[in-house]
Amino acid sequence: MTLNTRFALTRGSFKLNVDLSFNEGEVVVIMGPNGSGKSTFLHAIAGLLPVNSGSLVLDNQTLDEATKKVFVDPTQRPVGIVFQGGLLFETMTVLENIIFGLRARKTKRTDATHQAQPLINQFGLAELLERHPRELSGGQAQRVAIARALITAPKVLLLDEPMSGLDTTTRQLVRAEFREVLAGFAGYRILVTHDVDDALSMADRIIELDHGKVIWDGSASEYRGKL
Repeated sequence: MTLNTRFALTRGSFKLNVDLSFNEGEVVVIMGPNGSGKSTFLHAIAGLLPVNSGSLVLDNQTLDEATKKVFVDPTQRPVGIVFQGGLLFETMTVLENIIFGLRARKTKRTDATHQAQPLINQFGLAELLERHPRELSGGQAQRVAIARALITAPKVLLLDEPMSGLDTTTRQLVRAEFREVLAGFAGYRILVTHDVDDALSMADRIIELDHGKVIWDGSASEYRGKL
């Protein structure tokens, strides 16, 4: 089974044009300078930006195809995303943030809370459930964001600069947590980062974008050799 991303997407004067396939189980890191299209690529997979041409196909299910007017709503896609900086809902408690994906799918609050318990325990969030994002440290907020991304048992896990803005000590701790999460996730795993150390410590495969186009696609060991 594969995730096929063969599409073009335009935002203002910027155009992203990709033809990439991903396999289950591999950790893929997307790199490139600011404005190269990294976040735009993830947002298209998540359904936050519709493609203008081409298609997105996950395990033979079309998620987006402009010519056939097929578009699966983000809340119905088997995709979990951790945004840059976490981007938690400020007006919601930690628990409400975690169970948001289930609630968006009309799951009752009590059932959603029950389903969330393993993730709450896994990430040590039991004492934080009634807090709001402004009351969390950077590391705590990222753990909540990861739990929120995983709550719907997605097939695709997208991580968009998840460690940006963290201090060095917190970054090292969160990096270790992300490595553990990625190791335990059997689906498609795609991480965006600027940090070469993050990439080389987690990636099986590295893709570089520049000006909306793929300029490198190879193994992490090959990438290390060209540095």
